[in-house]
Amino acid sequence: MKLRSIKYFFKEGMSGLFKNRLMSMASIAAVIACIFSLTLCYALMANLNNRLGQLEEDIGIVVFLDKDTSADDIQRINNEIKRISYVEDVSYIPPDEALSALSDKWESGGILEGFTGDNNPLSSSFEIKIDGIKHQSSVIDSLQNIEGIRKVRHAATETDLLNSFNKGVKIGGLVVVLLVAILTIGLIVNTIKASIHTRKDEVAIMKLIGATDSFIRWPFVFEGATIGVIGAIIPVSISWLIYERALMLVYNAFPVIKNVFTFCAGIEIFSVIFPVAIVVGVLLGVLGSVMSLRKYLKV
Repeated sequence: MKLRSIKYFFKEGMSGLFKNRLMSMASIAAVIACIFSLTLCYALMANLNNRLGQLEEDIGIVVFLDKDTSADDIQRINNEIKRISYVEDVSYIPPDEALSALSDKWESGGILEGFTGDNNPLSSSFEIKIDGIKHQSSVIDSLQNIEGIRKVRHAATETDLLNSFNKGVKIGGLVVVLLVAILTIGLIVNTIKASIHTRKDEVAIMKLIGATDSFIRWPFVFEGATIGVIGAIIPVSISWLIYERALMLVYNAFPVIKNVFTFCAGIEIFSVIFPVAIVVGVLLGVLGSVMSLRKYLKV
């Protein structure tokens, strides 16, 4: 395609956009709603997946042994744990080390000094890292069948809740995005139709003198694509600013939350969603344009 032709198509497309301002604005608003829904769903899923990753990285699974477990039994339990599917790493934590870590975590000073040696109430334990949070339930079931394990500490309840919510967001988000996308395409079709209607005689003459369908179609394709690009840039840019501002307010109001959960940085989310939004916006605009041109090209 020649540069001169591209300039012509773009100029004609912009002309149609401004001639039908109200319909164009309605179409842009529809694209904004669609892209905003897509952005919101992705931001939620990204943070949920981030939380699941933190659970896998930070919490994992800890098993506590009976108080008087012998060294031979500790070795046996260690070997049995390592044989469980999806177990990546097993670390043995002796009682003294566990007490020291607890003292440092609580910043307790001398409060726990009397619990050293034989007075240590803590038992031996194993910290277990697994290959994927989705395998947590099956690993826990296997651990509970090992003789000598007194208690299994895990975050299965929170993990299952987050997984369920994540699936709900994916399904609900997909339904919302599809419904809004259908509405968006309908509005874009009407916008392009209005633009074509004002130029129907010109289109008919161009067909009669031998202009190809693609030559007639391209200005309207540019018009639809422009609607899509504008409708994508606006919601992503505004959402990015709102997200960054919201993170700052949450962290300032609740500083302790950083020790529990770290949200995804804005750049992590929007560097992914921005190009996707542009592509989706352009596809919506082009699809609407192509659908609206069919009958007018049958001369």
